[in-house]
Amino acid sequence: MKVRVKLFASLRGKLPQAARGAAAVELGPGATVKDLMDKLDIAEEQAAMILINGEQVPAGGAQRGEVALKDDDTVSIFPSLAGG
Repeated sequence: MKVRVKLFASLRGKLPQAARGAAAVELGPGATVKDLMDKLDIAEEQAAMILINGEQVPAGGAQRGEVALKDDDTVSIFPSLAGG
């Protein structure tokens, strides 16, 4: 299955520079958010917010990682942002 991934801010470096923060990622059938994050080498604590097709995945430790992905989903991952 193939999903579209959009990474923001400091996470953009997890994709090739030519991808400019967005890329298609191939995953096996039945893949979860955790499988995607593992493939991209993104630790759970690095992802402050995850959206699938524009809908926020509720934070909650392991439960968030267990959310199943479907072919052609768009997954957006945002890191914690600091500022003032």
